[in-house]
This record gives sequence, C-alpha cells and structure tokens, in this order.
Amino acid sequence: MGIRSFFNKMIARDNYDEVMEYLAVEETQHAPRFKFDEAPEQLRELISVAETDRGEERSKWLNDYAKNSWSVPDGEAEVLFAEEHLNAFRNLNQYLRSANAKMKQDGYFVCGFDTAQKHKAQIFSKYPKFIAEIIYFFDFIWHRVFPKLRLTRRFYYFCTKKVRKVLPRPEVLGRMYYCGFDVVSEQYIHDRYCVICQKKRQPDTEPHNYGVLIRLRRIGKNGKMFNVFKFRTMYAYSEYLQTYIYENNALDVGGKFNDDYRVTEWGRFLRKTWLDELPMFINVLKRQMKLVGVRPLSQQYFNLYTEDMQQLRIKTKPGMLPPFYVDMPETLDEIQESERRYIEAYLKHPLRTDWKYFWGIFGNILFKGKRSK
Repeated sequence: MGIRSFFNKMIARDNYDEVMEYLAVEETQHAPRFKFDEAPEQLRELISVAETDRGEERSKWLNDYAKNSWSVPDGEAEVLFAEEHLNAFRNLNQYLRSANAKMKQDGYFVCGFDTAQKHKAQIFSKYPKFIAEIIYFFDFIWHRVFPKLRLTRRFYYFCTKKVRKVLPRPEVLGRMYYCGFDVVSEQYIHDRYCVICQKKRQPDTEPHNYGVLIRLRRIGKNGKMFNVFKFRTMYAYSEYLQTYIYENNALDVGGKFNDDYRVTEWGRFLRKTWLDELPMFINVLKRQMKLVGVRPLSQQYFNLYTEDMQQLRIKTKPGMLPPFYVDMPETLDEIQESERRYIEAYLKHPLRTDWKYFWGIFGNILFKGKRSK
C-alpha cells in the first residue's frame, strides 16, 4: 500500500501515532543503515543519546554537543551535529555548505528534519478527511510553491516570522549530495527524520532552478554532454541522487529504478502521458537529438552499459522515441540488445530504419497500449 492510498483511508482524528509508525517503515524501506561498529566513538555516543527518551537533560546534552562541534576551526570537525532541524534554515544550501567547510574529509554530519509526509500526517491527524484535503491543498501552495517562485518568495518570508520549511525527503537528500555529502544512514528517531552523511567532495557550484522546465545533463553523439529539456517530474535536487537511488533501489523491469520515490504524483501523470518529454523538441530543433533513437542517458546510467555498447551508442544521436517501445525489453541486458539491433540497422540504412521503427513505436503505443513505467 502506497503513502497516497494510506492517507486516503484516514477519516478519523487522533491517529498521528499510527501514521508516524507507518511512515517510519515506508519512508525508510530503501534507505541505507549505518554500521555503527565502524563509526567513531563520538558518533556512536551522539546517536545513542539522541535515541533516549525526550527530556530536558537530553535536549541540553544535544544542544551543547552541537555548539561544541561547530566551535572547531574549519576543516577539523570529525563529527558535526546540526544546530537546528533543517526546516528552520531559510538558506539551507548555504548552511550545508558551511557544514562541508567545517568538516574533515570523510567526516560525519548528523542532522534531522521533519519530512513533507510528516507535515501532511499532522494535518490529516487533526481534521476529518474532507476538511484536511482542503487545508492541505492551500498549505501546499503556501509552504511548497510560494517559497520557490521568484514572484512570491519575498512575500512568503515577509509573512513568515519563523522559518518552518516543508521539505520532501528526496529534496533534502539531493541537497546533501549537491553540497558535497554522501548519505550513509537514515532513520526516524522519535518522530524526526535523522540523516547521517559523510563529506566526500566540495559542494557543486552549478545553479539549481525550481522551474517546471528543467535541463538534465545527458550523453549525446560522440560522447558529448548536452542538456536535455523536460518538464519537471521529480522533487527538486532529485537529479543528484542517481547513484544513491541505484545503490539502494536497483533496477526494475524495463530498466527504470525500482520504486523511485523521487517522482511526484503530478510527475507520474506527466510520464504516463509522455507530456514531460514534449520539451525535447527543443533538442531536436537544436540538432542534438532526433525523433527516433536510443534514450539519452545520464553518465551514471550510461556506466551500467557494457563497453562495446557504450561505444556503439555514441555513434548516433539519441532520440525522443526509443526502440524500447518496439521490443519492450525487461532487463538491462535485453535493453542493450534491443538498442544494438536498432543502432546496427540505423548505421546501414538510417532513413529506412527510423521510418520502420517510427511506425512500430506508434502502433504499439496507440493500439497496443505499450508503455514504460
């Protein structure tokens, strides 16, 4: 049962504990867990105290630990503990960059935040379902849309005396990778989502945008990288989680990631109807892609292919309509063989091959209902 269907069954009040128990399992089912026997002593002590029952003594210890961990010179912190939950920071990326600068290479950064699903649970646990749906709609517009639009961002922060951002889990994890960390452990501690990550590199300097039209770095002809235009279907910063998702989720039938929770509900609709790929016509007009051809792949996904297929792939431009919809392969090996057949035929007879594949793809999608997940 997915999170959406679970919330649809919530019709009574006062079931917050039940929802949190559900989320503690649902949101962490593909999350990595840390091997604490290999961790520094101070990290083990920090997590041990954090897991104790709430109280004044626990709060004081954690606050003192956070203050002391941030007092060391830049580049010397082995274990750094966030001074506040991440929802409280107006410029979260700036705070994460500061944490990166404060730490040693491979040092541990420990932080917590309230997920967007928890925020939704709080609303649905207070009101009957019908009223909760209305409140949640306007809450979503106010806390999730207004802070990210240039026209409304200043107004939102002007009206919000105390910053209390609503942060989807994929966005927070993506921001961590964007700011130079790798996530090594996730879990709920009480009702707050706790993340342990390691400093692995310097923060990314490429600007990130929240717009509905996004640019994704993909491998094109002759191995040149280019920006593919698409409508956004994932949470912000999700593109930085490619390796993380692969390591924790693996591949599903059809070569897509299994249970990819980076995709929003609206994004699933766009993908199902192929509307998310309409902006790729820009790439076709710029002659970076063609109408029929293999999918444009990210570097991480491209690396999963065999070396000979990598070399074969970069001999042609990627396309909007992939041969996948002719053969409907299920495994990565089958996908590679499907693409091999197409590319080898295309290199011999380009126009004839694309014409044949176009009508095969068109017929399978329109009349047989074939589609990827």
